[in-house]
Amino acid sequence: MPFPPTPMTIRCPFCGQPVQVPVRQIIDVSEEPPLKRLLLAGRLNAFVCPRCGNRVSFAAPFLYHDPEKELAFVFIPIQADLKETDRQRIVGQLVETVLRQLPREKRKAYLLQPKEFFTIPSMLEAILRADGYTDEDLKAMEERTLLLHRLLNARRIEDAEEIIQENAEKMNGEFFRLFQEALDAVQEEGSAEEFARLMAIRDRLLELTPYGQMVRARTQVVEKFTRAPSPETLLEALLEAPDEATRRTLVILGRPFLDYRFFQNLTRRIEEAERAGRAEEAERLIALRREILQAREAVDQEIQRIYEERTLLIRELLSAPSERELRERLVQHLAELDEIFFDALQMSIRAALEEGETRLAQALNLLGRIAMAVLQQTLPPELRLLNALLNTPSEEGRRRLMERNRRLLTPEWLQWLQQREARMREEGRAEVAEQIAAIRALAEQVAATSAILRPS
Repeated sequence: MPFPPTPMTIRCPFCGQPVQVPVRQIIDVSEEPPLKRLLLAGRLNAFVCPRCGNRVSFAAPFLYHDPEKELAFVFIPIQADLKETDRQRIVGQLVETVLRQLPREKRKAYLLQPKEFFTIPSMLEAILRADGYTDEDLKAMEERTLLLHRLLNARRIEDAEEIIQENAEKMNGEFFRLFQEALDAVQEEGSAEEFARLMAIRDRLLELTPYGQMVRARTQVVEKFTRAPSPETLLEALLEAPDEATRRTLVILGRPFLDYRFFQNLTRRIEEAERAGRAEEAERLIALRREILQAREAVDQEIQRIYEERTLLIRELLSAPSERELRERLVQHLAELDEIFFDALQMSIRAALEEGETRLAQALNLLGRIAMAVLQQTLPPELRLLNALLNTPSEEGRRRLMERNRRLLTPEWLQWLQQREARMREEGRAEVAEQIAAIRALAEQVAATSAILRPS
């Protein structure tokens, strides 16, 4: 199970305001993978002061645990200037906290001798080396990370624009990946205001950097298909795609449309080009058809592999001797509780019913309900509310749900919804984007009504 943060009061070094913040003392990457992203992005144990708006990072002891790689690292801030006995006591308490929660068979010797670090950079280097990074990789990553931290900590959008313009050529695909990881981590934290701020910076990255402009061009091509999905719009988008990566994305998104009708349209174009004597165009279309067929086969193989993995996971979960053990196993496999998992679960239920195995179908249904409950428990309140609204089909039902959660209908949450909608459109999920747009419009009405009725 995840290790909950410890509430502590930290005084803002800029304005002196005392702020109660959740402090992470155990970073177990098998339980909560996003915490590793926060640590690598320099955003672990940090907060935005509600009075002055400055971002504050503070040094607090914590234990980093990666059971897969058998890593146990303890960070003791050098500025704490602790006595040896105090340092050993803190290390012992952190280790004991982890050991208490682990099953006996997972309490291995490496946990009893954790490696200590007195600076965050030295710990990050050890983590990345364990991930297989070389000296050259680490040097390049250090430069990107320093640049990322400057950008993430920019107080004003004008400051962010200046940093981007000065370093546009350095902001390549790897930099965008790091920025996206920081964005994902903030989204998982549930901080709507901070997420909206970073989304605004992301918009400037897309606008002002060569790599961002390429990403935007790819997105525009993909949107031509996702706005009106059909075999015809898919073919047009594939013909306009600037590179193989964009075409592969279109094949993944448009896999259901790669049918007889699609290839009939493509073949007709090839024949028209050949009859008109446009040999170069015909060759290009033939090469495109070959590439699409190969990409479709690769996508089908990958999807089949994931379905097989999820089916094996379902069998493993069904073997749990108790509901408590089942919940623990589900938490360990949170990253795999995706759409394919639940689709494979529904397929297993249908198969069980067709074969007359009623008890198995009931067990699978129970597994699905518990898995959904575990997923909901791991989400921040704002995300839980959005998911509940997406699963409520009627406007009246959504309105009642919003009225019961009025405290969450803040301007920051509404702005976060707007950013979320834009992101869904970029990812080609137009139907979800439309639902979020409808939810946001209704939420604005409910919030406005609540403000009018609130006593002055």
